[in-house]
Amino acid sequence: MTNPFPDDPDLEREALFEFEQTGADSWRTRPLPSGLLRLYGGMIVAQALDAMRLTVPDDKHAHAIHLFYQRAGLTDRPLDLKVERDTDGRSFAQRRVAVTQDGMPVAYAMGSFQVAEEGAAHQDAMPAVAGPEGLEPLPAIFARAMDDVPARHRPFWCRRQMFEWRPVEHFPIRLATPQPAQRHFWLRTNASVDGPLYVHQRLLAYASDTHIMQTGLRPLGIAWTDDHLQTSSLDHAIWFHNPFRVDDWLLYALDSPVASGARVMGAGKIFRRDGTLVATVAQQGLARMLDVVREGKI
Repeated sequence: MTNPFPDDPDLEREALFEFEQTGADSWRTRPLPSGLLRLYGGMIVAQALDAMRLTVPDDKHAHAIHLFYQRAGLTDRPLDLKVERDTDGRSFAQRRVAVTQDGMPVAYAMGSFQVAEEGAAHQDAMPAVAGPEGLEPLPAIFARAMDDVPARHRPFWCRRQMFEWRPVEHFPIRLATPQPAQRHFWLRTNASVDGPLYVHQRLLAYASDTHIMQTGLRPLGIAWTDDHLQTSSLDHAIWFHNPFRVDDWLLYALDSPVASGARVMGAGKIFRRDGTLVATVAQQGLARMLDVVREGKI
């Protein structure tokens, strides 16, 4: 498939966290080549997490972040990230970060960091699904069904991606009937990734915004490609539980417990291949049918 968009996943991975320090606990990103119409939400989560991490001692690692989106960001302008140091305890450190663009708010996040500790543990079991071998990569699925992908979605889905995604279940581009709100994806980076745990955490934060909201549309019988559908992420939260590598296969088990008020809720559990639960994700997003708006029903 010919890629008409100027994305370079190697450049993106390297440049994503090249911050210019502009003041005390303040940094500026640089725009990345992209065919996207607005900033990808996972990029904002990842950069907000890393800006907070820059103000935390090396012995503390992120265990939670919660970000609220405030407005869409432009792809050709830098972001400014201003961190506030809320607490610095013996075991935990908490931070806040305001993400702005040209002086206007884009997002606001809080994060918490902890030193490594031993303690009693339990977790949900990893779903018993097929492994990634033999599953069709997502780019091959899109290449085969390109005529079903609306032009407005092609800049994201048809560009070269930093992550390889392999859906376990059938991946419909246009839904005909309501589908269960559960699905699974294997994912890993398309290149090896060196570095300490925070390098893998920030890249997983980037990837965690993909597919989670679409899962909540399935029980409604609404295709994510529907021409009348308006979507936008409202908030995004991640809890990190155990170490992992993003260049090893990870299973993203997705669910949607509720949709109401033109909003859908997505939830995800991310497992290492050995069954260890490494992260839990939650996201709420706008899912507004514009034809209903025109009829004055919302």
